[in-house]
Amino acid sequence: MGFETLVRSAGGDPLALLERRNINARALQEDELPLALDALAGLYEDAAEQLDMEDFGLRLSALQDLSLYGPLALVVRHARTVGDALTALIRYFAYHTPGGHIVPDDEYAPGMLCVRYQLKLSDGVAHRQITEQSFAMAAKLWSVLAPLAAGQQTILLRQSPCLAVHTYRQYFHCDTLFNQPVDAILLPADALQLTLDQADARLGQAAEIFVSNILRRFPLDIGKQVESLITRQLAFGGVGIDQIAAQLGMQRRTLQRRLALQGLVYGDLLDSVRRELAAQYLAQSGLSLADISTGLGYQEQSSFIRACRRWFSATPRQLRRTLCGLSS
Repeated sequence: MGFETLVRSAGGDPLALLERRNINARALQEDELPLALDALAGLYEDAAEQLDMEDFGLRLSALQDLSLYGPLALVVRHARTVGDALTALIRYFAYHTPGGHIVPDDEYAPGMLCVRYQLKLSDGVAHRQITEQSFAMAAKLWSVLAPLAAGQQTILLRQSPCLAVHTYRQYFHCDTLFNQPVDAILLPADALQLTLDQADARLGQAAEIFVSNILRRFPLDIGKQVESLITRQLAFGGVGIDQIAAQLGMQRRTLQRRLALQGLVYGDLLDSVRRELAAQYLAQSGLSLADISTGLGYQEQSSFIRACRRWFSATPRQLRRTLCGLSS
């Protein structure tokens, strides 16, 4: 949405840009045409470079509205409360963006809900433009759902600022913090109880049935399903590929083949979940290293220490001092 308009307005050739990333030109007209996430991220970076438009992703978001999310927009707009809308977004986001991962964390800051957003991109894929576009849309969604709390959110970005700070505020309409440990949006927790005035329960229910049926018939993100099962069971064992495959009603080879279609490997998913949880747990000073090691499914604490060095080039204690802001 808006890509062709923006590129042509700057004198560019949208079809040539699409061809460079092997994206079918039909994508400009067909809303439901699937796009590879790596290709889309690359497309935005190519456009920014060729058009000499450092704020391409942000400008693109200005041409987009909530209809970008298709039927999921109906589910969100017609939820009973802002919190229900956020829950629905998290539950069904795989319908819109396989490879997009939304994780809420209510312990990040007092009185705020941290909603982390991760894109499952291949190593080396540049993503600044698609990340900035995504968070501009997140800020826009928040302002629609909770107009009384608009501007109270804060955007967290891992990147350094590549544009003037006032440019980010122009699109995000809120404060932005850079060089953060996560890409996320901080939302005021008390606003989640706000009732959505425009909600129509019947429309919301109908849209939710539609989206859930689509997900059941076409499981768009088997990787996310596997990650969810690993996360829930990690501390209690039972995260071998055979156990996970059985819970999904598959044989090991079937699961491996399904993951391979998304460029995923089971062992890498397990390692990724452990790495993400390790950072979360180490940021909680009340958890002992033994508790964290067990919670990550390691039988020996030494295995966790070796993994931590591999992930973060630091021991668990060194990383904890960094995450918790403790002096050496």
